[in-house]
Amino acid sequence: MSLVIKNITVEADGKEVVKNFSLAIRKGEIHALMGPNGSGKTSLCSAILGHPSYRVTKGDIIFNGKSILGLRTEERARLGIFLSFQEPPEIRGVSMSSFLRTIAKTHTKEKAQDTMLRISDHTKKFGLGAHFLDRSVNDGFSGGEKKKSEILQLIAANPRIALLDEIDAGVDVDSLDAMARMLKKAASQGMGMLVISHSARIFKRCAPDFVHIIEHGVRTASGTRALIKKVEKEGYRKKP
Repeated sequence: MSLVIKNITVEADGKEVVKNFSLAIRKGEIHALMGPNGSGKTSLCSAILGHPSYRVTKGDIIFNGKSILGLRTEERARLGIFLSFQEPPEIRGVSMSSFLRTIAKTHTKEKAQDTMLRISDHTKKFGLGAHFLDRSVNDGFSGGEKKKSEILQLIAANPRIALLDEIDAGVDVDSLDAMARMLKKAASQGMGMLVISHSARIFKRCAPDFVHIIEHGVRTASGTRALIKKVEKEGYRKKP
């Protein structure tokens, strides 16, 4: 099982936001993607999942050996590709528990009762209150709660490939530790991941197998986790 991004160029609002980008994420691999603000990280993930505002003008996206460029967003999601949002939307009137049950029913064969038992266990690990699952999706949630909500959705969907856009933003240290443990466990069970972050916090707890740097839509470097330390020390202006 793999997701292969093959020399893609992505256009949004008439501008090229990702240029000739290639990457392969295989079963159980954790890839870190880092870069300055506006470098194309979110645009890349949006294009992979088929967001209509991000058009792939060159190259191909191949999932499990087949091109998915002709598939709609919902079709790509059903194949097993998950995207967490940098700014998760609010869905008023829909409870978290109902939302998570629907996700699990759509994407897995697991019984809803079993899913909710797992979800309930993870809400406790995140230090969320007893009534968190009764609240409307992201309605009035803090920034950290929204990110925890995204992880609960990931757990419910149990995808083959997860694209996680700044999943650690605004998350407290204890919850970050719990999040890292969840991600490492998911990877050990075969889930491939692309984890975007501006900070090394999550990568110190959940060490990536590969690290990539993107600047101005172009992949400028790839390597091991040692690359993160160089970026922390030198920034993006000096080439690692």
